[in-house]
Amino acid sequence: MLRALRMIAPALALAITADVAEGGEQSGLWPWASQNPERPPAVKAYEIPTFDGGRREFRDEPPGWVKAPRVDGDAVFTMILNCYPAKSRWRLNVDLQAALKTAESLDVTGTTIGSSYVGIVGRLPLYSASDQDREREREYRRRVDTAGLVADFVGQIATRNRAVRNVALSGSMEQRARVRVAEGIADADEQIKYLDKVAAGENSLIMAEAKIMQARLALVSMCREDEADRVNSYLSNLARLPEKARP
Repeated sequence: MLRALRMIAPALALAITADVAEGGEQSGLWPWASQNPERPPAVKAYEIPTFDGGRREFRDEPPGWVKAPRVDGDAVFTMILNCYPAKSRWRLNVDLQAALKTAESLDVTGTTIGSSYVGIVGRLPLYSASDQDREREREYRRRVDTAGLVADFVGQIATRNRAVRNVALSGSMEQRARVRVAEGIADADEQIKYLDKVAAGENSLIMAEAKIMQARLALVSMCREDEADRVNSYLSNLARLPEKARP
C-alpha cells in the first residue's frame, strides 16, 4: 500500500503543477485568479518640514560668523551730546506790555512817556543754588541715559550677529537630521530637536534686531532736526548686517 502511494505521488504533484500553470481557475485547488494583480497607489511617506521650508544641501558650508564691528562708544556718545538742541543760558522771557499813566512822567533816558504806552519788557530770573542743582541733575540724567543707549546699541549688534551664526549652524544640523530621518537612520525626535533650536535662534535674532532699532531711534531723537538725518544714517550703517553673513 505504502509502495503504491509512493508511485502515485509524483504523478499527482505534476498534475497540480500543470493545473496551476494553465490558470487554475477551473480547479478548486488554487484560490486566486491568474490575472495580473493591481498595483497599489504610491503613497508618499510623511516628512517633517524644516523651519524655513527649504531643502538646502546640508553638506554645504553654512555662512561664517561675522563679528560685530568695533564701535568707538566714546565717539558716539560725544556725537550725541553735541547733537543736543542748544540750551538758553539766560532764560530770558520777552513780553509785550501795555499800560495807562495818570500823568506824564520822565524816565531815566530823559524821554517823556505819555498817559498811555506800549512797551517790550524782558524778565531775567536770577539763578539760585537750588536752580543750579536741578539743572546739573537734569544734565547728569541726560548723559547717563545717552551712555546707556550707546552701550545697548553696541551690545545688541554683537548679540544679533551671534544669533545669526547660531541660526546658520542649527539650520545645517536640521537639514542633516531631515536626511537621517528620511533614510531611517534616526527617529523624528532628532529633527524636531534641531527645529526647536532654529526657532529659538530666530526669536533671539528678531529680539536683537528690535532692540538695535529701539536704541538707534532713541539716540536719533535726542538730536536737533538739522543733524538727525546724518546721525541716523551713520548709526544705520554701523548696525547693517553684511549680506554674506545672512543664513
